Amino acid sequence: MTAARPAPVVVGLDGSPDASAAALLAAEEAGRRGAPLELLLAFPWPAGTRVPAPEGFDGRAAMHVMAELVLETAADELRRRFPGLSVRSRLVEGKAPDVLVAAARSAQLVCLGSRSTGSLEDAVLGSTAAAVARAAECPVLVVPLRARITVTGRSGVVVGVDGPEDDAALGAAFAAAAARGCPLVAVHTWRHPVPGPAHLALDPLVGAEAAQRREESLLADLVAPWATRLPEVPVRQVVERARAAEVLLSAALTAELLVVGRRHRPGGVLGTLRSTTNAVLHRAGCPVQVVPVTEPARPPAGAPA
Repeated sequence: MTAARPAPVVVGLDGSPDASAAALLAAEEAGRRGAPLELLLAFPWPAGTRVPAPEGFDGRAAMHVMAELVLETAADELRRRFPGLSVRSRLVEGKAPDVLVAAARSAQLVCLGSRSTGSLEDAVLGSTAAAVARAAECPVLVVPLRARITVTGRSGVVVGVDGPEDDAALGAAFAAAAARGCPLVAVHTWRHPVPGPAHLALDPLVGAEAAQRREESLLADLVAPWATRLPEVPVRQVVERARAAEVLLSAALTAELLVVGRRHRPGGVLGTLRSTTNAVLHRAGCPVQVVPVTEPARPPAGAPA
């Protein structure tokens, strides 16, 4: 029986420097995984659309030629730099988020650059990277371009672990660390459900020391199965009473990859802004891999606890 062909690693291109950086990282990932690389460029002007151009020029046709040139140039460069890697390209009509989310249905990883400025406007409106990371069915690797704060010699993988629902993210982080031959830092944060000193009077079991030990035990239990499967990966466990995004960003200052889970958060735009995943996507200086995770099932209203 012929072995099934591995799903591709897909990278979104648009001719920008950060997309080019994402393409290089995507090629490295495809090589590690033994997967083909697919270059994808979304063409937002459907047939019949009038694209502004000097008189006598067909603006849409000119943009189409430029898009094909971007794909061809990128494919040639990647084949030169990564001999033996299977590289194919596609030009698809549609908006970039829609095209990439559709491609994610048959991909094992989608890579794309982040144009985030970290400004409030960018956070509220959302970038293509954030839109794809929210909706893609496969993991999404977002590659930032931070030329002014580049750390050379990055090493290590950092993963955020909230609870059992983050097992897929933890597995992806272990696999990434094993493929790179580097250590893994598993980060778990916690906060008291009752603010201030009131929790001490309400329940001695949620005192800071007891809570810290409980959370350390939780993380150890979640890490243990993966550490048994991949014993070659050195793991350091970090448990802090703090906001998750701040601790993850600090732990990833010199890391080569930060892995976080993505779960649905109701609440529209403001709910999205509060999520740890969006916070690190907008502020991390290293690539961020966003892994879809499953929310724990909740009992129906009125059901016995």
